[in-house]
Amino acid sequence: MNKNISRLGRGVALGAVMAFAGLGLAVTPANAAANTAVIAITKQPGDYFKVNIDVVISMTPYQAQQLKNTGHPIVLRVWGEDKINDVRYGPDSFKNYDVTFRGMELHTYYYFKRGTTLNEDSRWYEGDVDDIFVEARLLNLSGSTLRSVNSNTVHGEF
Repeated sequence: MNKNISRLGRGVALGAVMAFAGLGLAVTPANAAANTAVIAITKQPGDYFKVNIDVVISMTPYQAQQLKNTGHPIVLRVWGEDKINDVRYGPDSFKNYDVTFRGMELHTYYYFKRGTTLNEDSRWYEGDVDDIFVEARLLNLSGSTLRSVNSNTVHGEF
């Protein structure tokens, strides 16, 4: 009979732990959300390309505001995605990002002329295209990376 009471007690205790764990998952903080970066490259008049960049570094608005107040920058680099991962443009530092309910948000764009910065493949092989993505890094004041995220890769002839 003591074994049954002991098993019942363990079952109740385990149930209580699981219930509290479930509550913990239900109130997961905003900073547990994924950081995101999205780029879109569009052809513009005059043989230019516009690279739209949208970055979200997820955290609470309070955390984001504290980091912004102390001057923590978001740094962008435009990369060519090939075997040697060459940097095409940057780093470019931004301190004027938005603080929102999602954390830090940076919405910006670049213009590049066709055949210059975004042209990362030699075209020696038939079918070679340029493969471009953006890396966003939130830095501390000494320049070390606190968080980073890479965007989607856009393929085309730039």
